[in-house]
Amino acid sequence: MMQATRRTVASAPTLALPEKQTVMRHASTLLLVVTAIVFLWGVVKVGQQWLAKTPVASVKVDGELLHVDKRAMAAALAPVANGNYFTVDLVGIHDVVSTSEWVDEVRVSRQWPDGIRVHIREKQPVAYWGQQGLISSRGELFAPIQTERMEGLPVLFGPATKSMQVMEQYRAMNSILRGLGMTIVELELTERMSWFLRLDNGIRLVIDQVDTIEKLQRFAYLYERQLKPDAQNIATIDLRYRNGIAVGWKVQKNMKNPTPSV
Repeated sequence: MMQATRRTVASAPTLALPEKQTVMRHASTLLLVVTAIVFLWGVVKVGQQWLAKTPVASVKVDGELLHVDKRAMAAALAPVANGNYFTVDLVGIHDVVSTSEWVDEVRVSRQWPDGIRVHIREKQPVAYWGQQGLISSRGELFAPIQTERMEGLPVLFGPATKSMQVMEQYRAMNSILRGLGMTIVELELTERMSWFLRLDNGIRLVIDQVDTIEKLQRFAYLYERQLKPDAQNIATIDLRYRNGIAVGWKVQKNMKNPTPSV
């Protein structure tokens, strides 16, 4: 006779108590995270709706400004800053500010919760360009409306397309002349590309476009060694020669020991 075999079916393992607690803890954490996300989303939506209904309340203009009036600029921007926090036209505000001749750079940003911040950097004038305009530290020509003349700025002349070259040459020349205790009061680049300088001691220099800086350095050398004692009697010095200079003197009778041209 065949004997029946008996099989034992293993029952499914049951979770130990610590494992159940871990699962419950993870589920609670997940629930809290989901609840927080939903809450924050609701807060954001409510905030957006409130901001959408709240118009821009203030326009703050800042920066180290000497020539741009902050209050006047803010007033001029009022018609443009007529949206809310999200819809206000930042580009339009930027364009209005940029129309000022004194503005070099401008940054416009939103300021929470209902304001606009306009940061302005003014142009830094380094010289007058002719009788009316100014030239900035970047070599840019501009002509603002001015009420009074700024003291201490030299006057530069030349073709408008050469403004950067004139400014760079002014800096290079003035650096050499400062070593002699002199500064440039006027500098002109002519149509023939010659340089005319008037110094603060009244001496006038003429230099051509060939080896300009080298010729000015030669003048500095000769001035220190030969010309300085008679500086008050010098009217002009022509530096356009290859191997020398020509000195134009003031009234001859005022000179004690005039130095000849070298």
